[in-house]
Amino acid sequence: MSYPIVLAHGVCRFDKVWSDALDVDNNDDPKLDRLHYFKGLRTELMKNGFTVYHSNVSWADGVETRASELRNNLIKILEKAESEKINIIAHSMGGLDARHMLFNCRHSDRLHERVASLTTVSTPHAGSPFADWGTDHLPHVIPIAQKLGLSLKGLADLRTDQCRRFNEDPDVIAFEKACESTIKFQTFAGAQKFWGVFNALKLSFYIIEKKEGENDGLVSIKSARWKDDYFMGVIKNADHLNELGWWDPSQIIEHENEAQLLRRIHDFYLEIAEALP
Repeated sequence: MSYPIVLAHGVCRFDKVWSDALDVDNNDDPKLDRLHYFKGLRTELMKNGFTVYHSNVSWADGVETRASELRNNLIKILEKAESEKINIIAHSMGGLDARHMLFNCRHSDRLHERVASLTTVSTPHAGSPFADWGTDHLPHVIPIAQKLGLSLKGLADLRTDQCRRFNEDPDVIAFEKACESTIKFQTFAGAQKFWGVFNALKLSFYIIEKKEGENDGLVSIKSARWKDDYFMGVIKNADHLNELGWWDPSQIIEHENEAQLLRRIHDFYLEIAEALP
């Protein structure tokens, strides 16, 4: 069996209100786990013999803050699990949090020495044109949110220029290259047709498609690849929420009901887990 698995969530997790109220994170009640961002996935993986934990970082704060909080999550989980190493499966911005965390801790905690693998699913490694559009066309949203005590800096950190700056940093390039000998890096993307995308994601789908082609409503295949050597493939007929097991009526176009989608997505993650170190 593999090292323990941490499921790292993305930005603006939609289950935030009820997950906090019902204490859904790392809850062993299968019914409550069905309400989690990763819909029932922890229960499914544990049923198959894996040790699994959820991360819990700021809702929409900047990547540096979220990376620091993810670091704290992992330290506690490694101690609790009494494990030498850990595997990270990250969705969306969770993958950027993990990359920044590994880089930032390279001299202090040297946490990269305790991470066996990093798997990212629809992580915008190259940023998102929708984040560009949003911050360019709605420049007052982030300052207003900050005045209300809500940080939306994470959205600015998803801009393509911000991600490019990190990806092209020579120190980052050298560090991640060196990590390839000890960390298994792999990436997956999602893709859906316009009419199959959840209605709330249709505008972002259109904006991203014009710039980068196929996407899942929030992240393009191009951005999710990271590096060709890491890229494992595409989850077809799945938008950004479908990738987590969440169904919506738009999925009817794919002739797939809620139970069928959940089974398909759980099988996808089980296949990942079974191949982890």
